[in-house]
Amino acid sequence: MNTSQTTTYSAVLGAVLASHRQIKGLEQGEMAERMGLSQPSYSRLETGASTFSVDQMYQAARALGVSGEEISSTLNNYIANLRANGTDVVPMPRGHKAKAGQDGVDVGAMVFGAALGALIMGLAGRK
Repeated sequence: MNTSQTTTYSAVLGAVLASHRQIKGLEQGEMAERMGLSQPSYSRLETGASTFSVDQMYQAARALGVSGEEISSTLNNYIANLRANGTDVVPMPRGHKAKAGQDGVDVGAMVFGAALGALIMGLAGRK
């Protein structure tokens, strides 16, 4: 199956953290507070609009009461599942927007946020 969709590693990480956060019954504001961020800043991370640093990934894991290894393992599983079903996972384009299109990444065709979460949940339901 080729969906011709693309997403970023940060967007997939955001979906992983959103899933863990929802399982724990936490709101974005509480998660943000635990990480020392504003709710809008955390929301941008979770939806894939901003990129996560390694430090933030481990802060998020700690805020959720899980290990960084658990987050990383889940992230790798999500990425493998997406790729197996035709969604390419790439680094977020950096720099000038006009240059971002030169990297061969169609920014307009990327899947982020709730759409990415729905795609992942749909793929998980096919198993």
